[in-house]
Amino acid sequence: MAGVVSLNLGQDGQPTNPHMPVADVTGAMTALMGISMALLRREKTGQGDYINVSMQDATMVWLPNVVGPVFTENRSPRIKEERSFGGYAFFPIYQTSDRKHIVLGGVEDKFIHTLLNALERADLILMAFGPPGPAQEPVRGFLTEIFQTRKRAEWENWFQDKDICFAPVLDLKEAWAQPQVASREMLFRDQAGNLHIGTPLNFKNEPGSPSLTLPELNEHGNMF
Repeated sequence: MAGVVSLNLGQDGQPTNPHMPVADVTGAMTALMGISMALLRREKTGQGDYINVSMQDATMVWLPNVVGPVFTENRSPRIKEERSFGGYAFFPIYQTSDRKHIVLGGVEDKFIHTLLNALERADLILMAFGPPGPAQEPVRGFLTEIFQTRKRAEWENWFQDKDICFAPVLDLKEAWAQPQVASREMLFRDQAGNLHIGTPLNFKNEPGSPSLTLPELNEHGNMF
């Protein structure tokens, strides 16, 4: 889908591969929703249905928050200037002194006031309230410099008692080792010690229980 490629740009401004199989995910989720609705319709009316799902269609319907420039201004998004991709100084990824990264994720008034007051730069608050794009550059420049003065872990500690939409940027190994992942049982080992991804669906009355049994050759090949 060529139109989506233009949203996946690296820091050099050139297209890059997305690091999640987006079309696969959206296509599968759309198919699941369609099947669920068709089953409900069958229960209500006794009528079956045929579901036609396109991976491209499924991906396109996830884009309403970024198609404003296309629909209203007849242009492609300027990625580094758009709201959702770092055009606001309170949305980009910032490097820390140990060459790791942190990210800000909220442009609401309270986050801007809290952070810039805590960093003793209240003079930048009004500018941070402005539109995304080049006008945000002085705020972004200041935050770029200040975040490079401490290590990522030091910033994590600094942010702990502040109401600011913030997160460390973790590599995949770090992400799976987070306490939240453990508490949600999203990573577990089987009896042989192999790691598995848990289930994100948690029913109160019927807890999920992933099946770890490998099917025999063609075990599911003659289901119909």
